[in-house]
Amino acid sequence: WVLGDEVESVYATGTSSDEELKETGVIDNATMVMKFKKGTVVTLTLSRGANYGYDQRCEIFGSKGLASVKNISEDASELSNEFGTHRPKWAHSFPQRFEMAFGQELDAFADTLLLGKEWPVKEKDCVAVQKVCDAALESCVNGNVVYLDTQ
Repeated sequence: WVLGDEVESVYATGTSSDEELKETGVIDNATMVMKFKKGTVVTLTLSRGANYGYDQRCEIFGSKGLASVKNISEDASELSNEFGTHRPKWAHSFPQRFEMAFGQELDAFADTLLLGKEWPVKEKDCVAVQKVCDAALESCVNGNVVYLDTQ
């Protein structure tokens, strides 16, 4: 929905950081490359372990500039001195990072039920995301690029 385009192909690879995770089929370090119909390439990298805080960043760059969403720190303090610039750790967990977003989702749900407003997430978008996720898993298991049927 951000690009106004559909995913054409997916390549994914990943590993489990320990045997217990591997035995249960949990991939906790992964990279996925998606190619879109109009030529845009998106790379997603993920790791479940970040001892320095809840690391979730987004950068979108192209011929007209850069847009980025930075991590949220535990507080807004910063110290700069002869040893460098020092900041607090990033917010620790999912609930800390997404409390406001979850509240907005609840508001949209209530508006849909009580006020008859249209639900903002469309079925076709949910199906499209699931197809990308399925393709990523298939690619990770088989080690090859998976092409999506985007018709």
